[in-house]
Order: sequence, then structure tokens, then C-alpha cells
Amino acid sequence: YFASRYVGGLKTSRSHRGDKDGKVPVALVDPKTQREVLGLLEENVFADKPYEFPPELYNALGWSNWNHWGKEPASRKDFGVHNTVLMWQERVIGQLLSSTTLERLHDGEMRVSADADVLTTAELIERLTKSIFSEVETVKEGDYTTRKPAISSLRRNLQRSYLKSLSRLAMGSTSAPQDCQTIAYDQLSRLNQRMNALLQNNAIAAKLDPYSRAHLQESKDRIQKVLDARLSLNAP
Repeated sequence: YFASRYVGGLKTSRSHRGDKDGKVPVALVDPKTQREVLGLLEENVFADKPYEFPPELYNALGWSNWNHWGKEPASRKDFGVHNTVLMWQERVIGQLLSSTTLERLHDGEMRVSADADVLTTAELIERLTKSIFSEVETVKEGDYTTRKPAISSLRRNLQRSYLKSLSRLAMGSTSAPQDCQTIAYDQLSRLNQRMNALLQNNAIAAKLDPYSRAHLQESKDRIQKVLDARLSLNAP
């Protein structure tokens, strides 16, 4: 989560005018660092491999019996693996797609010359969509089962959550720049097309596990409703 703050981040200085080697009050974090952070998050937060611990470890994680006023008692006696992983993934996505982050990135395009490199809001949203929904491109024909699905349960949870965030952005339900809304709408439209192509590929779709097939179908239907709703609300 700390690393995610570098995306759209700023470096500030309290130098006074005329100070020797004085720095400008506000400077963008260089785009190379921002892209390296995105790579770090993709590999260690959004992917499912970092959470593939031995079952013995997950079974050894217990609960806390500590009780005090102001603390809700534990509702279950085992460790909520999916809930805990998704909680941190959502916090990171919330930071990356917050209106403040997107506004800073959008303004950052004006803070450098036109031929200078900069991380744009379009690049960020496109990269997140490609990374989080990478299975839409990478799933190949195979013998998938509910125990060995094409899309793991952790990734399905992440994709559902990200889809909600992207949909809110496309519907204009945030205070993010309008350019971000149109990019989000475009990404939903493209993602919908890719999902539809995958489900229509009988060689692959016929062998998908029930979890992944239902997840892709539901996600596609949800995207279509968002696209239709936006058109009916905002178009003449």
C-alpha cells in the first residue's frame, strides 16, 4: 500500500526562492519509478501466486479471543483467507483509482513538455485492466476443474472488485476527471468484446470449469448493463 502512493505521487520542497540548489515546490515522481511500482503491485498484490502458501500454514492461522469494549467479537473461528487478501487488494486499487490520484496524473500531463515521458491516466487504467483481467487473454484450451480452475478464486474476487471500481468510474460516480470516465468506458467496452470472443471460442469455453465460465458470463453481462446504462443516461 505504501508503494502504491508513488503512482501519481509528488515530491515537495520547502526551498525558498533564491536558495542555492533550491528545488521547485512540487515535482512529479518520475514515470520510470511509477511504472516499476505498478510492476511490483502486479507481481506481489494482484497475482495469486504470492498467496499460495502450504495448506498447513493456512490451517495454523487461528482467531483472537481478546475481547474489550469497542471490539466486535469474532464471527468465525478460522482465518478468512479470501476476505483478508481482497481487503488489501481493494485498498491498493482504491489508492490507484482514487479521484486525487487520477487528478494528479491528469494534471501531470500539463506539468511537463509535450515530448517528455509521463505516466498518464489512460496508461494506468489500461494497464490495470490488462493485468487484472489477464486470463481473458492467456487462458488456453485445457482440462479445467473446480479444484483446478482456469481463473483462481482469488483472481475472480479481485476481478469482480476491480470491475465495480471501473464501472463507477465509467458511470461518472466519482469526481475523477472526465477523461478518466471515457477511458474507463472504453476499457469496459474492449473487455466486454474480449470476454465475448473467449466464450464464443467453443474449443476453450467448452472445457472451462463451472466457476470460471460462470464468472466470465456474469462479468460480461454486468459490463453490458453498465455500457447500456451510461448510454441511456448521458447520450441524447
